[in-house]
Amino acid sequence: MIQTTFKSPLLKQLALRLANRPISPTWHQYAVLVAITNETYPKILYTLRSGQLNHHSGEVSFAGGRREATDVDNHATALRETWEETGILPSDVTILGELALHHTQQGIPVLPVVGIIPPDLVLTPHVGEVERLFWADLRGLLVQDLVSFSKQYHQFNVTTSAFIIDNETVWGLTARITASLLEVGFDRKIVIDFSVV
Repeated sequence: MIQTTFKSPLLKQLALRLANRPISPTWHQYAVLVAITNETYPKILYTLRSGQLNHHSGEVSFAGGRREATDVDNHATALRETWEETGILPSDVTILGELALHHTQQGIPVLPVVGIIPPDLVLTPHVGEVERLFWADLRGLLVQDLVSFSKQYHQFNVTTSAFIIDNETVWGLTARITASLLEVGFDRKIVIDFSVV
């Protein structure tokens, strides 16, 4: 297990469980970082994507993105993209492990990497790519009820389960990754309903 001082029993439990999960040997096209503050009441970092982007504009996501040839592994992709989008230096992140691979609605595989960060970092949203950065209280997510959310998505009407975090609707891939974190770390099983008309 990683040699670090966890400020919360929740983080210690999460780290123990992630330490028993395998690290993906496959170099995936996309990786995101689930960044959690190392403090008594941990918080999870989310980004609101700019409304000017061509893909997933105005949606909530974890920091991350597409791999580049210079990335040595999936963790490097998640850390580099997080630095570009939020200003968090790779050296400020302690990787705890990985969650299961998830796929976007278009079938693109995305690997969630989980890491802890100091709670007092000064964050800098990437202009033109990230509209805002915001936080979810981890303890709050463990008891929060999900809501039913409907949206016109491309030519379809989508109805799905969603978290409401800091007045933002967290749905789709980001909601599924959040649910995976809560189940792996804390045994909270969440069913994400999804229907398309």
